[in-house]
Amino acid sequence: MSDKKAFFIADTHLSSTPTARTSLVLSFVDMVVREKGDLYILGDLFDFWANNRRLTRNYQSIFKALQRLGESGAQAHFLIGNRDFLLDSNTLQRFNIAFLGEEAEILLDGRRVLLAHGHTLCLNDTGFFEYKQRMWPIFKFLDTFLPGPIENFIARKFIIKSKKVISSQDQARFQFTMEHIENRFADGIDTIICGHRHQEVQHRSGGHRFFALPAWQDDAGPYLVYADGDFRLETFKG
Repeated sequence: MSDKKAFFIADTHLSSTPTARTSLVLSFVDMVVREKGDLYILGDLFDFWANNRRLTRNYQSIFKALQRLGESGAQAHFLIGNRDFLLDSNTLQRFNIAFLGEEAEILLDGRRVLLAHGHTLCLNDTGFFEYKQRMWPIFKFLDTFLPGPIENFIARKFIIKSKKVISSQDQARFQFTMEHIENRFADGIDTIICGHRHQEVQHRSGGHRFFALPAWQDDAGPYLVYADGDFRLETFKG
């Protein structure tokens, strides 16, 4: 059994300019550096469509902190969420952050662990998947030349509209599709870890486990840690 720790966070939802929550995330990364653990960021680190140029300028402190983690002998890993999907591998690699896409499988002491932001596990949200297939490629193209303020103005309008649509519909559409999760277990996955729904969910199925992590608040950051052969859900308060 490895003595190295692994930390998992999701949905910090940092705004387009640094706030108190930014300081909390920085303190958390400093703690992970001291613990010499790997960090897995499961999407929606940022709460806006991340224009890569503006993002690296406004959030140098975050990227430099994650870079220090890599220099300490550990590694920061990033999965994109439905908010920060424009973050690209080239931007992350400049800071020694491993880009893992939308889903990734890792091994922890021989256990197959599936990581995701969580939107790929909500299969009944068909409207989102249609929108994603149609619009994400367009926004990725626009990100190459649109000024950050214009891009984020469009993003804010969409996010407001999206929240209204979600609140007016049957909430069952936006839940995790447990049948799909059970199928992943049947395919040999031991553990699934995600965020996205902003609510804590823990589910056991035989020897398999599913964790959905809560969203961060300004004064408290929930995280999952793997240490001594097991997972623990804890809260960081700086």
